[in-house]
Amino acid sequence: MSPLQELITELHKLERELARFEARYGLLSETFYTWYQSGQEPEDPGWVQDFALWAGMYQLKLRRQEKYRRLVAEVLAQRNVPMLMRESLLVGAAA
Repeated sequence: MSPLQELITELHKLERELARFEARYGLLSETFYTWYQSGQEPEDPGWVQDFALWAGMYQLKLRRQEKYRRLVAEVLAQRNVPMLMRESLLVGAAA
C-alpha cells in the first residue's frame, strides 16, 4: 500500500472515531473543537476525559489532512491525476 493510500485509510478510521463522539454529544467535531479551544469547561466532569480524547483525535485528523494535501501536491507535481487514480484503483482491487 502506498503512503498516500495508508494516509487515506487512517483518515477514514479517524472519521469513524470522530463520528462516535459527534453522535454521543450532538456536535460536529469542528464545532466542538472551536468550543474546546476557547477554554470552556464541560458541564459534566465525567466528560473531561472524552473531550480531551476527542480534541486529540480532531487535531490528529487536521494534521493528517495537511499531510495528505502535501503528498498529493508532490504526486501531482510528478504525475497527472488520471495516473494517480489508476494506481489507486489497482491498489483497491488487490486488497
